[in-house]
Amino acid sequence: MAYIFTEAQNPLEVAEREWGKADPIMFTKFTSCIGIMGIKDGKVIGVHLTLMGTEDEWVTNANIDQAVALLDGATNPVVIGQIEIWEDTVPGVYQHLLDTLHPVAIYPKDDGIYGGQNDNGSVKILTAP
Repeated sequence: MAYIFTEAQNPLEVAEREWGKADPIMFTKFTSCIGIMGIKDGKVIGVHLTLMGTEDEWVTNANIDQAVALLDGATNPVVIGQIEIWEDTVPGVYQHLLDTLHPVAIYPKDDGIYGGQNDNGSVKILTAP
């Protein structure tokens, strides 16, 4: 199984299949990816999700469960990124994410660099220029 999450060395560059906890955090560029974020202990926890692992295997419900567990009970979770690609490519896995995470907001975005910061207990979405 090569869909393994590691902690980002730099919370301002949370790359594919990495997670970070800081305020703020930023993901590396999304082209087909999505991110999940929530607030814990005054910081943003974010996980960068890819459609495929390092050995070209598709993301699974078990991978989603791992990602949600990395949020460690964070409040006010959100989903951001290439939502339409996930709905079209892995609809069952994407629905499992929604059913498991219960996001308070979903932010469909095109290719870009996104992140979040704590805004009074909610995730404020950031976009890199």
